[in-house]
Amino acid sequence: MAFALLSSPSLVSICDKSFIKPSSLTPPTLRLHKLSFVDQSLSNMYIPFAFFYPKVQQREESNNSHELSHIAHLLQTSLSKTLVTYYPYAGKLIDNAIVDCNDMGAEFLSVRIKCHMSEILDHRDASHAESIVFPKDLPWANNYEGGNLLIAQVSKFDCGGIAISVCLSHKIGDGITRGHNTTITLAPRFVGDSIFSTEKYGPLIAPLIESNVSECVQQRFIFPTAKLDAFRAKVAEESGVENPTRAEVVSALFFKCATKAASSSTATSKLVHYLNVRTMMKPRLPRSAIGNVLSVFSTTATKEQDIEIPTLVHNLRKEVEVAYKKDQVEQNEFILQIVESIKKGKIPFEDENCSVYFCSNLCKFPYYNVDFGWGKPERVSIPNGPFKNIFFFKDYQNGQGVEARIMLKKHHMSEFERDEELLELINSPPCL
Repeated sequence: MAFALLSSPSLVSICDKSFIKPSSLTPPTLRLHKLSFVDQSLSNMYIPFAFFYPKVQQREESNNSHELSHIAHLLQTSLSKTLVTYYPYAGKLIDNAIVDCNDMGAEFLSVRIKCHMSEILDHRDASHAESIVFPKDLPWANNYEGGNLLIAQVSKFDCGGIAISVCLSHKIGDGITRGHNTTITLAPRFVGDSIFSTEKYGPLIAPLIESNVSECVQQRFIFPTAKLDAFRAKVAEESGVENPTRAEVVSALFFKCATKAASSSTATSKLVHYLNVRTMMKPRLPRSAIGNVLSVFSTTATKEQDIEIPTLVHNLRKEVEVAYKKDQVEQNEFILQIVESIKKGKIPFEDENCSVYFCSNLCKFPYYNVDFGWGKPERVSIPNGPFKNIFFFKDYQNGQGVEARIMLKKHHMSEFERDEELLELINSPPCL
């Protein structure tokens, strides 16, 4: 399929747009959901995920609108029941500090895409092509004109394949609340401002961290298990780190490649890892806790030997061990960075004298086990964004390695993906 056709209005047709309310009313006692200091620091920055399912024989042998409406009805019914316990997503922001859980509902679109699903997944720029299954320009958007905090879309391809996409407001949560055991469904707990209260630093009138997808392009890489395990063993021997994780070694590799690709930019570079701190709280929060319950840890490279992978992995392990010893309320590094940026009148984490890279590790979260009744997805997509210099990692299909997506400036990406050490470890060339 030609690249230009992806933006063609004739390729996508909206069959239905509706608003799905919770199947039962939210109690008055839960009407106002107060946002934490971390929540308030973030824009809506709609977190996007898409799940692609090939046609299966059990489904009705039809490509007509009747099948699409039937699938949409089943998903809408399920969503309506789900919103009872995930009630803030059916509400609307009053301001930067409070969600009115008024049961306004989630927006739901049913769409026909006039091509085969394989034309999207096998496209030479698949990372861009996959965005066709989302409402236009919504992934990572800082705001949405409708004001809904959850927007879902079901897309049916000519071949019978189905894609389900969802965009969730980052102000409500970080999107990583599901536990490792998918056979047990835990009732969600919305932590609101009960953890990171605004009492100490005061409420934020407006978000400080916003998305900006205009400067970056995305590339997707698959690291097969066998190659990755051998690489981890090599790094363990050279770094002295016991059993380095997949995220540690791949983020170190990406950081090394990215800093070399941008070597003319700054002399100093920093790698910042987002950290899920639910289990580090006292008392521990359940994995079903919903909110932006996070912190960060980082390592800085000021000279060439600092970006050697064994050194980076050693430093990352040291920093995460320090993070685990901290009080993640009073000594939360993410919050301290926000407060420092307010004092200096700067954008958080930005430094004109340092190139900053971010890593979000979603490995062990079972995205490839999400089953709407058609089996496991062929691909789980995270569109380009939310800003440049960020890495996303997640398990690839049935634990068959790591799927990594990286966002860089376009002229840096071309240099990045030519790194010899990177090419030895991935399914070469970079995956579609």
